[in-house]
Amino acid sequence: MTVDGKISTRSFSPSLFTSPADKARLQEIRAEADGILVGRGTVAADSMSLGLSRKDLQAQRTAAGKSPAPVRAIVSNSGRFDPRWKVFTNTQSPLVVFSTTQMTTASRAKVAGLCDLRLFEKPQVPLLAALRILREEYGVRRLVCEGGAQLFRSLAEADFVDEIYVTLAPFIFGGTGAPTLTGLPGSFLKTPRAFRIAKMEQIGDECFLHFRRRR
Repeated sequence: MTVDGKISTRSFSPSLFTSPADKARLQEIRAEADGILVGRGTVAADSMSLGLSRKDLQAQRTAAGKSPAPVRAIVSNSGRFDPRWKVFTNTQSPLVVFSTTQMTTASRAKVAGLCDLRLFEKPQVPLLAALRILREEYGVRRLVCEGGAQLFRSLAEADFVDEIYVTLAPFIFGGTGAPTLTGLPGSFLKTPRAFRIAKMEQIGDECFLHFRRRR
């Protein structure tokens, strides 16, 4: 995020303002996880595959008895997807889509053969139920959420966030229409979530921060 706390522009454009070192770090964080969780809007905006592109990281996982890449999971209440997205054409690891019965029959047919589709008869995807499925059926114990802000805020509200990785980039965007880590300005969480710094590292003009939940 920028120095003034923005994770994107007011048009929610992809986060392209960080360095190659930050992108490499993202791959390393992914490699440590059993699964990756992301919201539909972020997949669409960033054209994500959620894959693990580095061969050395794949080899490390395989040597440790793991699959070459983590399980991928997408959350979407509406279920609007384009089967041409990279996340569907990448077959490196299993892909799970959590949505609701708001998802149209046509949309279901488009992606049903490209992922494991899990629908809930609720207006919103119940995160606890989704996380239980990932744990019990896919063996996911360590799950990395890569956004977006709305999904991250929902996880924080439920107190499901144990760690936060933040890259502080040397930019200032300004404005109230650009999202922060928890989205656009809005209501406070019912209870603040306290964290402690586990690690801080400077590379170039960026600062890499790792926080752990203080409980």
